Amino acid sequence: MPDYDQYNPDSGRFQRFTQKQMREAYKVLYQEVLVSREAANITARLVVEQIARVEEVNQSLAQANEELKKLTNLDGLTGIANRRYHDDVINREWRRCQRTNSSLAAIMIDIDHFKLYNDHYGHITGDHCLQQVAKELQRGARRVSDSVARYGGEEFVCLMPDCSAEAAINVAELIRQRIRKLQIPHATSKIDTILTVSQGVAAMVPSRDSVPSELIRRADKALYQAKMLGRDRVVVYDESMADSCPHVHNGTRTDPDTASG
Repeated sequence: MPDYDQYNPDSGRFQRFTQKQMREAYKVLYQEVLVSREAANITARLVVEQIARVEEVNQSLAQANEELKKLTNLDGLTGIANRRYHDDVINREWRRCQRTNSSLAAIMIDIDHFKLYNDHYGHITGDHCLQQVAKELQRGARRVSDSVARYGGEEFVCLMPDCSAEAAINVAELIRQRIRKLQIPHATSKIDTILTVSQGVAAMVPSRDSVPSELIRRADKALYQAKMLGRDRVVVYDESMADSCPHVHNGTRTDPDTASG
């Protein structure tokens, strides 16, 4: 290899290069360019692969977080939404209905004499019964915007945005009939030989001065009235129930027939 400074064009030796030496110098420089380009391509590929791996990991984390979120919002027994999810939904829908000046309806659903059912058939059968009822409630709430959640024990709640009381009554009656069609035996029921449900319906156009708990309180009073009237029925809230005996206190319901469930 000729002794020259290939990086200094002002070098005296560089100026005295022959044509052959110049070709050799250009070959060396060209090889270095090719090596540098290949190194750049390899680096670029590594960067792209690393970005792809990071995106894949981020996607996996997002999916895992979504699954975790779903699990925290689901009732472990029935597989439908839990009370926590219901609280989030009603607050969100309440604010939305305030903005749009639209009606939000709620249906409170209670399995009639469920304590007697559990005592007679056992808790395993009772759990299966809750699962069957939950499945039918989800089928009964047909709109995508409707949500069904297990409120606690044998109680469920259905929220229906942009829905009037009249439309909610129709849904509740459909639910009542669907539960009856399950033909779940209930030998210890005081009203029928099959499993039945009682339901309370309420609807409100949220105002600035109202709160979501008021809607649930009204549906709950209507449910209480349905039980007082003999169960296996749908009752809609009206103002005459406002001064009725309070049956919810500190989150605990006083059932008209607590002993019988």
